[in-house]
Amino acid sequence: MRRPTLAIPACALFFSSLILLAGCDDPKKSGTASSAAATTAAMPAEPPPPPKPKSMPDLIVDPMGPYLNGQRVDMTQEGAAAKIAKIIKELPIEGKPVTVIAEKKAKTPHVAIVVSELGLAGAPKVLIKTDGRDDLPKEITVTPDSRVSSPPGCSVSTIVMKDLSTAVWPFKGGLGKRHRKGFAGPDLSHTAEQLKKDLAACDSTMAFFSGDDTIGWEMTYNLAGTVLTSDEKKKIDTLVIPRESPVAGRPVTLGKKE
Repeated sequence: MRRPTLAIPACALFFSSLILLAGCDDPKKSGTASSAAATTAAMPAEPPPPPKPKSMPDLIVDPMGPYLNGQRVDMTQEGAAAKIAKIIKELPIEGKPVTVIAEKKAKTPHVAIVVSELGLAGAPKVLIKTDGRDDLPKEITVTPDSRVSSPPGCSVSTIVMKDLSTAVWPFKGGLGKRHRKGFAGPDLSHTAEQLKKDLAACDSTMAFFSGDDTIGWEMTYNLAGTVLTSDEKKKIDTLVIPRESPVAGRPVTLGKKE
């Protein structure tokens, strides 16, 4: 006896084939897509910038570079100067003097650019605190180079050079005096003698100091302190660190180089 044949509707066969086709997708591709989506979802978004401070935050320059308002600036990265400028523009300077803590092992150009940008943002003076030599001031007040105009040509300029010698020459450029390094660094004793002579011979109330880009801040700071202690008449009221390290004997350039 024949069993009755079961009739399957055509529409059922059609949908069954769709299910089979869907089940034949490459599991590797599906897994890769899911993994990529999960990775994208897991990537953290960039943290939002900190809110504008209502009071002046700590401004520090240490051996790693500037640390401003809780933000580290990597000076080896392209655009580091622009990042410094952006952070400083958010500070509540309001035309008032600003304090910077510069550690001894910080780099001179890092301190110089922070001071310059503070001036561009409105700071008339910058108080720099550094633990320097015992016979020199523990803090100095400098004027950002962006706040200086038309210095007298005879204004004293001095620098610690790459080989740790020092040079003293007039702001406008010209013949100067160079002193070889001492036993443990720059010969500040002989440099001070020259500074006293040059400061006394010029009526300017401005003086300029700097250090080669390779020089640690401690040596540059000690040179600045030597300028102040060599000013016997106490007439220097504008002590300036140029943004760009000058070349001994040549005219000193203020502000950014074009």
